[in-house]
Amino acid sequence: MKIYYFVIALLLGVFLSSCSNEGSVEVTDNAVIEAYLVAGKYISMHVKKEIPYSDQSISSEEPIDGLKISVTGDGKTYTLESLGNGDYRSDTTVKLKVGVSYSMSFVYNGKTISATTIIPTKPENYALDQSSIYLSQIDLSSGGRPMGGMGGTNIQVTWDNTTSDYYFVVVDNIETDPTPIYILADDADSTMFTRRFRSQPVQGTSTSVNPNEFQYFGMHNVILMHVNPDYAALYRSSGSTSQNISTPPTSITNGLGVFTGVNADTLKFEVKQR
Repeated sequence: MKIYYFVIALLLGVFLSSCSNEGSVEVTDNAVIEAYLVAGKYISMHVKKEIPYSDQSISSEEPIDGLKISVTGDGKTYTLESLGNGDYRSDTTVKLKVGVSYSMSFVYNGKTISATTIIPTKPENYALDQSSIYLSQIDLSSGGRPMGGMGGTNIQVTWDNTTSDYYFVVVDNIETDPTPIYILADDADSTMFTRRFRSQPVQGTSTSVNPNEFQYFGMHNVILMHVNPDYAALYRSSGSTSQNISTPPTSITNGLGVFTGVNADTLKFEVKQR
């Protein structure tokens, strides 16, 4: 399912933003792990070196290749293949299971780096209170910036959550060539607009999507993500300017980053032009 690969990329973006904030703590040569385990999918992982934010001599990340990484779970041990550029992968026939505890370990710089996670259940009784909304196109070609106020009521997103787990919503425009809600001048910077946005993780049973967050007409995937507490803690840290690569919360022993399970369900939603 392609949507899982998008969500994993999105989650990695949250981690990278958390690790790129400037701070004053001295950085050591740690391994930074990026791995999101999805039910029914094989294992993939990215490993790179910790880089000081202030080190201007390094223009890009430094991947770590050639590690002997193993993941155990459900009575089996999987050895990950080094694909280059810091990427590792299990055999593609591997299918991870909900509710199973998976443990990862490898040796780097004389230290054993390890972590354990569990893949959460798929969201239950996931629902939207409406399947579409009408919005007007706004002409800003003569100047100005989007200020909201397009109208429409918030979309209510609900699910069951008897254990106070963490959930958040990702909204993704899936049109091949979507029509923008805002018409800009030819020389305007269109990079301010995005086809995707997300909510903050909550432990409740509902959240809402503000119609002013939509920036394109057409069909959208509204993805409800069920995540573990370590991801929620990482998300909260990403907005703090006092964080740097050595201070974001992590469940990795002797390393940094994230090794966590995720699960999701998807509903369709259409933004129609009034």
